[in-house]
Amino acid sequence: MTTNVIEQDSHDEHHEGHKMTGIKRWLYTTNHKDIGTLYLWFAFIMFLTGGALAMVIRAELFQPGLQIVEPDFFNQLTTVHGLVMVFGAIMPAFTGFANWMLPMMLGAPDMALPRMNNWSFWILPFAFAILLGSFFMESGAPNFGWTFYAPLSTTYSNGSTAFFVFLFTLWVSLQSWVPLISLSPS
Repeated sequence: MTTNVIEQDSHDEHHEGHKMTGIKRWLYTTNHKDIGTLYLWFAFIMFLTGGALAMVIRAELFQPGLQIVEPDFFNQLTTVHGLVMVFGAIMPAFTGFANWMLPMMLGAPDMALPRMNNWSFWILPFAFAILLGSFFMESGAPNFGWTFYAPLSTTYSNGSTAFFVFLFTLWVSLQSWVPLISLSPS
């Protein structure tokens, strides 16, 4: 029985002919390692953002009776904190690691659809800009919990705009998983 050894040095040779530099490298890349790095940096930034929201939440809960923020704003912070940590930090971090590791583990030269992989990353910052920008909307950010539990979301929601911002942000953030679903070792 013979064993074939695959040389891993030639893994990125299909990217040598079109090497971009500067900001274009990160905007237009189809290299799975670069896109994985973008996902990991985005996850780290969202982790810090969610941590800042958690610090305000913890400051509010520091002492009974101490009111740093309004109760409705506290609910908004709790909801957005959960959304940012789950859909902005954890899921993109897993996607970033998968972008880095899966093509190398499968022996594939790249992800199955590299341009869609790039697009799926670049819609994430816009989705979370909309979510974080909802704090400045007239009705405020979503305030019914990141689980979208029906009695809370239908009874205590602060306006129809927050509901649609929540659904749109959730839908767009889940689009980042499309390239991983379509991964094939071709």
